[in-house]
Amino acid sequence: MKKNSVVITAVLYGVAAGALAHAQAPAVSGGPVPTKIAVINLSEAMARTKEGQLVAKQINDKFGPKKADFDKRQQEIDQLQEKLNKGRATMSQDAQNQLASEIQKKGTDLKRFGEDSQTELDNDQAKATNELQTRMQPVLQNYAIQNNFAIVIDVGQQSPVLFYASATNITDVIVALYDQAHPVAAAAAPAGAAPKTATPAPAAPPTKKQ
Repeated sequence: MKKNSVVITAVLYGVAAGALAHAQAPAVSGGPVPTKIAVINLSEAMARTKEGQLVAKQINDKFGPKKADFDKRQQEIDQLQEKLNKGRATMSQDAQNQLASEIQKKGTDLKRFGEDSQTELDNDQAKATNELQTRMQPVLQNYAIQNNFAIVIDVGQQSPVLFYASATNITDVIVALYDQAHPVAAAAAPAGAAPKTATPAPAAPPTKKQ
């Protein structure tokens, strides 16, 4: 049975790359005219917050058992397929047909399981990203206003920016400010811990868009 792949991943990097940058912030009137420019990697900032790390771990913990179940069922199908291939010369036609039917059914069930898991994962990631995005918007906006920034540019994935001075990057600052505004228990999200990436899992046809 030909294998295709459905990626089960919980990493938040790139899930909403640039999404926060495109959110419309209200115009600021009064006071000195802002003149400074800053850059930020928004997807990285969301993932590096303690809350982002916690969410990534929770999603990995949820989908880890599904991935293990998927791998086990795929292995069973592979073993049955190997048995069928090796037994064609000795097995009766009825036995071959029965085994082929079992392989097809298991493959169909696995395909449905993979698709359902991917849909559930996509929904969980979208919900988590939207919540982080909503919380980070005022943190970023307030910092920009208080520090007289005229514009903040996202230099994350697919950014057209070719160069920027490192001194203009406020990613670290926004992460720190976010953690201050939305603290997470240290036991739940260890400081400095990086979000894990779930191992990709193979799926039955058709290929699922990553």
